[in-house]
Amino acid sequence: MTQPPTVRKTSPWPAVIAVGVLLMFGALFVAEMAQVSGGDTGLPPAEETLVADTYAEEVAALLADADPERGATHATRYGCTSCHTGAGAQNRLAPAWEGVATRAATRRPPLSAEAYLYESIVYPRAHEIEGYSGQMPLIYARTIPDEALGDLIAYLMTYEE
Repeated sequence: MTQPPTVRKTSPWPAVIAVGVLLMFGALFVAEMAQVSGGDTGLPPAEETLVADTYAEEVAALLADADPERGATHATRYGCTSCHTGAGAQNRLAPAWEGVATRAATRRPPLSAEAYLYESIVYPRAHEIEGYSGQMPLIYARTIPDEALGDLIAYLMTYEE
């Protein structure tokens, strides 16, 4: 006589633990992405509250020991050249750097060119420039050290018309 097949019971705990771990990592991922992509946008001052000294202290500190040659290296290291030069600029992903120092001085009066460049890097989505995608990553303000940021601003100021 044959015996009925034995049904082997398995514990549900491995599946429950796996789902819990996945949910935890998913929540961490979403939290990190919100932070990186601007969950806290920290918008710049409104147009009506701008004064010539807005960002003056920050920019002066950044430019105190800034070196445009190091800025050129940082521009490559942080991927700025991918969109702002060559095919990226030709395809209108981001404004080209040619003449940026001259344009920056008139973009957001009463800000100086250096202050505008600072604001553009730290708050990249604060202003839309007609004809461009406006997709500069928000991560730069959080990942570029102050020394490199000063060097980048000094480097961009060498691009006059």
